[in-house]
This record gives sequence, structure tokens and C-alpha cells, in this order.
Amino acid sequence: MTSLLFFLLSVVIAGELKMPRQDKAELQIVHELFRLRNEHKADSAEQYFADTVKVYMKYLKNVPRKIITKSDKSFWKAHPKNKFEMIKPIEIMTTAGITMAIVIGKEYLDGASFKYEKIEIKFDRNKKIFSFRGFSWKK
Repeated sequence: MTSLLFFLLSVVIAGELKMPRQDKAELQIVHELFRLRNEHKADSAEQYFADTVKVYMKYLKNVPRKIITKSDKSFWKAHPKNKFEMIKPIEIMTTAGITMAIVIGKEYLDGASFKYEKIEIKFDRNKKIFSFRGFSWKK
């Protein structure tokens, strides 16, 4: 009985420790990216994007990361109190070398009122963001 309990505990403990290193890196990048975005530091956030981003939000497609930086600066100038608050743990999944992070949270445009959003971030094999899309989300 004791050996069975020991075996089960070691399997459970070993299973909890098996978080792929890749996921840890992307998770850290997502946290850092949202910190920089909440501080409106577009130039600093730029480093996490691929040279060409296939999709950014809704309207920008196949654009260089400099355009994303310019777009973010323009958006934050129009919405100086904009911030994003995560309300759920970040989900990370990897398929065929592409890692996707799903972030659920509240986007505050004016600092007070908010709307729920789901953000999908896709990373390439070099851990650079090549897709960043936001969707309205119903709680």
C-alpha cells in the first residue's frame, strides 16, 4: 500500500514539473508585452514582434513591426488611459512548432469602463509574435 502511494505521488509530482521550457518563455514574453503595453511603451514592445506580422488586431495584415509600433502610439495618443487587465490565467498551446497564447481580460479605453476581450497571440519558432488578434468576449 505504501509503495503504491509513493508511486502515485511521484507520478503526480513529476507530471506537475513537466511544463515545456518553450511555454515558459512565451508565458514570460506575454506578461512582459502586456506590462509594456499598459505603460504605453510601444518602442520597447516592438522587440517581441517578428519582422513581418501576418495579422495585427483586425485591420493590419502583413505589416512590418515598425507599422505596429506607429499604430500603437497613435491609438494610445487617442486613448491615454487605455490598459488591459488579465482576468484568467494565460493558456498556452503548441502545435507544429507554432505556440499560441490565449489571454482573456478587460480592456479599459478610458480607464473606467471596459469590455471583455480575448487576445490570441501566435509565436513562430524563434519566439517572435507573428499574429496578435483581439476579439470581443462574452463572460
